[in-house]
Amino acid sequence: MKILFYLTISLYRLFVELVFFISRPLLWLILPLYRYIPALKAPTARKDHPVLIHCASVGEINAISPLIKNLLDRGIPVHLSLVTATGLDIARRSFPELVSELAVLDVYSLRTAQLKAISPRLIIIVETEIWPMLLERAAKNDIPIIFINARMSATTYKHYMKAKGLIRYLARSVKLVLAQSEDDRMRFVSLFRTESRNAGNLKYCLRLPEYDVHSVVEEYGFAPGDRILVWGSSRPGEEALIIPIYGSLKQKFANLKLILAPRHPKRVPEVEKMLVGKDYRLLSQESRNTDILLIDSLGQLTKAYAIAEIAIVGGSFYDFGGHNPLEPAFYSKPVVIGKHHHSCKASVKKLSASNAICIADNETLQTELELLLSDESLRIQMGKRAKIVLTENADALENHIQGIDKWLR
Repeated sequence: MKILFYLTISLYRLFVELVFFISRPLLWLILPLYRYIPALKAPTARKDHPVLIHCASVGEINAISPLIKNLLDRGIPVHLSLVTATGLDIARRSFPELVSELAVLDVYSLRTAQLKAISPRLIIIVETEIWPMLLERAAKNDIPIIFINARMSATTYKHYMKAKGLIRYLARSVKLVLAQSEDDRMRFVSLFRTESRNAGNLKYCLRLPEYDVHSVVEEYGFAPGDRILVWGSSRPGEEALIIPIYGSLKQKFANLKLILAPRHPKRVPEVEKMLVGKDYRLLSQESRNTDILLIDSLGQLTKAYAIAEIAIVGGSFYDFGGHNPLEPAFYSKPVVIGKHHHSCKASVKKLSASNAICIADNETLQTELELLLSDESLRIQMGKRAKIVLTENADALENHIQGIDKWLR
């Protein structure tokens, strides 16, 4: 079977390399539009044999920040590899002292150049980033791999199991999987046939900035008595959902304000068109008190959550998978999320078990918000319970550190 797998990977490698060679001129034209040209180049060479941490985007960087800080505090060199340009922006802002780069395309020649340039002592892959050439090249170069904060949905598991023999052959360099939950652990055990532990979810180990609420309220142009509703990481369709709901709620709660923070700032012009005739401003514009504040830059969402009376987590009212509800929970805020939250299902489940989150849909959202706005005690208790959920699950960081230490050679 090993010979068959070897031949299969060799044919796959040649096919992908051929496609890459043929399409390379086109890629050089298209990728600049997405700030992705570095994915075609070998990364920065270094000689200190760092830990190469590979993750997808903003949510993963935020989740593993405490772990990165722990490694740096112990003098362990780290090299960050990101799949998205927005993730890269956040990584460079959060860790300016580190080399953070876009991940190269998963092509044999680029992966070979990447690992030769970086020469990592260990590769850490966050969540479910299974890239064939990365796994194959790591195995060829005898570089151990650990999956951290690993998660795998039942649907993804079924797809991968169709090629389980080939995946196990590719993943022979995977030494340990540190999973978010017991369900995730069992799926990785079955798929990889390697040591897997239920280490908990690193997203519970948030280390977010502490803000002076009054200063942020003033900075954002609001008045001390304003009640602020925040829609964080909104996705297409969600602004159109909340804007009329906000208009209705404001008739009952006169000092209610709305902060909209689109997941991708490039969508700001699109959202502005929905706000024509409304009392709004962009955060980048001169500060003044308006009904609606539209955040048009990255790195502001935690500030917004810190001053929120209610936080609505976006990407969840239409089928985008949902975003992290634990960030507003860190600030003891009552959290509302939609039913499409499969990307953060475990977090929502824990919060829901403690009555620390409200799960709404497009039809019930206005009613749920009105109930929360009308009941201060309910809001306070929900926020307190949300913070307790984080505290009770904060051992995930230590579990991950213990698992990784063995392979930091």
